[in-house]
Amino acid sequence: MKRLKYLAVVACAALAAGCEHMFDEYNSDPNNTEMWQIHPESMMEQLLFSAADELMYGTWQLNGELMQYTVNLQSENIHRYIIRDSYANTPWNYLSKWAANADHMRRLAILKEEPNCQAIALTMRALMVSNQTDLFGSIPFSEAYKGRDTVAITQPRYDTQQEVYTRLLQDLELANSLYDVKKPLQTPTKDLIYGGDVSKWRKFTNSLHLRLLMRLSNRDQEMNVTQRIQKIVNDPTTYPVFTSNADNAILTFTNISPNVNRFGKYTEKSFSSNTRVMAEYIIRLMDGLGDPRLVIYARQQNNEWKGLPSGYPTTETINDGSATLNKEVLGDYTSPSTYMRYDEVLFILAEATYRGMLRGGEIEAQKYYEQAILASIDFWDSVNPSSVRVTQAQKDQYIQKTTYNNTLEQIITQKYIAQFWCGYEAWADYRRTGYPVLIIGTATDNNGILPTRLMYPSRAQQTNSVHYEEAVREMGGDNMRIPVWWSQKATSK
Repeated sequence: MKRLKYLAVVACAALAAGCEHMFDEYNSDPNNTEMWQIHPESMMEQLLFSAADELMYGTWQLNGELMQYTVNLQSENIHRYIIRDSYANTPWNYLSKWAANADHMRRLAILKEEPNCQAIALTMRALMVSNQTDLFGSIPFSEAYKGRDTVAITQPRYDTQQEVYTRLLQDLELANSLYDVKKPLQTPTKDLIYGGDVSKWRKFTNSLHLRLLMRLSNRDQEMNVTQRIQKIVNDPTTYPVFTSNADNAILTFTNISPNVNRFGKYTEKSFSSNTRVMAEYIIRLMDGLGDPRLVIYARQQNNEWKGLPSGYPTTETINDGSATLNKEVLGDYTSPSTYMRYDEVLFILAEATYRGMLRGGEIEAQKYYEQAILASIDFWDSVNPSSVRVTQAQKDQYIQKTTYNNTLEQIITQKYIAQFWCGYEAWADYRRTGYPVLIIGTATDNNGILPTRLMYPSRAQQTNSVHYEEAVREMGGDNMRIPVWWSQKATSK
């Protein structure tokens, strides 16, 4: 067995660049760390931190621009659907890297007979892999993460998205069955999300399972989505899910190095006002509804709520008093990063009930819908450092203003507001449902079509050209108008 520094091994296997943040453990005695001798819990801290950090960065850089939360003021053109290779390369690399780390943790957990660690690793791998396939389509998975095996696979084949999701659902079923509350983690401090509470990890696993099942709502017949959702929801003892904001899968940065929010070192100008401001769509939507979260998400300029149109021509005047991102809430040294929250589970249940996947009809769907909105408001109110709190009267008024009308558009539009600053979820929902109904700018590229996927980065093409070409042929091309398998566009052909 070769003596190797663990992170170097994984970085090579994942073909990823180095991370900004390192924990001390990974920098100690690199010549005496055998990759199969460490305990799987030793990997947890770095894995959880870096995955949360990178997903948060993707929210700021990519999802916000595509989904009209923000508009970039500089030369970047994501909101115009001009996406440079580097912007595809970044998520491809980090999602591959941290999926590889999660896979190694899983294999270590099997070797060391640590079922809770195996379940956590399976959950984190599913989170990373689902994001990667949602962004790109077909990806290496069944043959991935084997570059250092005795029989090494350095050019893995690309699995179809249906193959990937089939495996992920199996993995989450397995993870749920592995949790054992009678066998606590040896070092719970390394668990930056739940502090070693495996019962909450089990809730996260099953909540993520619901997310992935709803992602497949357009593929119900092929994937038995309705039956699978009913199985989870109707048996909360076997499949516990989030039941309050106390269950949220959130990494709270401590501002104790290296557990620091990367945006803390950004100035307000580099975080927002000189780089990206709030988009006109989200500002008009929230301001028109009197949404109490608007003052938490954004900072008003010149005593009025304004946003910048997405996809505006470069010849037009820009940033005339547009609101900025609220750095105090989103970009402080201790601002949290979200994997998944309770409000998302409630919106999933509302949608499932609306679609007839769950019993209860309009009355039950309305209940889930309203509870989801309130859970979101309560969460954002709880992370707002301002002394001004959202009142019960404000909540009541908002529920009245957004009275449930039994439409999918209303459910997803409210989910869109709630999912602000949460990975790529809003973009996935848009591609799956067509909601919210965004206003496409006049200066957008890609034939005026909001991208349905990212193009594979050039590095992926160069390092695995044979399987890249196979994947492209199977998908029907490599451009941002090719729909991923689960999308509305793919199923409406």
